[in-house]
Amino acid sequence: MVADTRKALRSRTLKPLNVPTAVAVDEDESSRPAALIDPKRDTVIDIEDIWRLDDEWWRTEALSRIYYAVTTSSGRRLTIFKDLATGNWYHH
Repeated sequence: MVADTRKALRSRTLKPLNVPTAVAVDEDESSRPAALIDPKRDTVIDIEDIWRLDDEWWRTEALSRIYYAVTTSSGRRLTIFKDLATGNWYHH
């Protein structure tokens, strides 16, 4: 059993998990990801899956995203999404 330290929990000790990271993406003519622009260009060679998420419609800022599971020319397998409200791309 763990001893009670009697220390109060502080909100600054909590950290969010799985926060999306902004990523630069070149889109093709269909607005699908064609390449990731990291320090070097990494071409998308395969889109394995696509799905859309529209959630929390009752809030002032609803979620509207389109997700892509992609494989790049360097062999990376990533899940990226486009925020349809802002047009920004993110990596999960």
